[in-house]
Amino acid sequence: MKDAVEQRYAELERSLEPQRQRSIARGPIGLIGVCVVLSLAVGTVAAIDLRRLQTPRGTALAWTGAAVFGDCIAYERLSFGDFDDSACLELIASTEDARQDSSQYGIEVVTVEQSGREAVVEVEVRTPDGMGRVDLSMRRKGDGWAVELTDDVCKAVVCTGAR
Repeated sequence: MKDAVEQRYAELERSLEPQRQRSIARGPIGLIGVCVVLSLAVGTVAAIDLRRLQTPRGTALAWTGAAVFGDCIAYERLSFGDFDDSACLELIASTEDARQDSSQYGIEVVTVEQSGREAVVEVEVRTPDGMGRVDLSMRRKGDGWAVELTDDVCKAVVCTGAR
């Protein structure tokens, strides 16, 4: 009886073998499909994000975020001025609290006024100390925009580098 049961299990396993083989063959195809779709999605998001930086609104949001949270690379690329390692270290040190408790911070564009190669973007920055508004004077820099570091901007948002 025990041999009959084992023999029946062996027959059932053999009957399921072709189905298992097809399933195994489809595995890599499905994985490749998921990877292609994921790559297309990432590429689309990157293209949209890069296009956003070519507008005063997008640049103002990116620059303010870089200034508030200490992203030296974005800060340097989106500002007019000369920067060195000491300016970057100063930015990182002065924004430590914001990085530690980022949920307490918010950045929102209120208005955008563009006139040719210049723009003024009013940005509202929420911090644990309250809300503040700042007008960012911007002008074209290559294909995108950059923020001019003025005394008013630097009082409202952390600034480093030449002014």
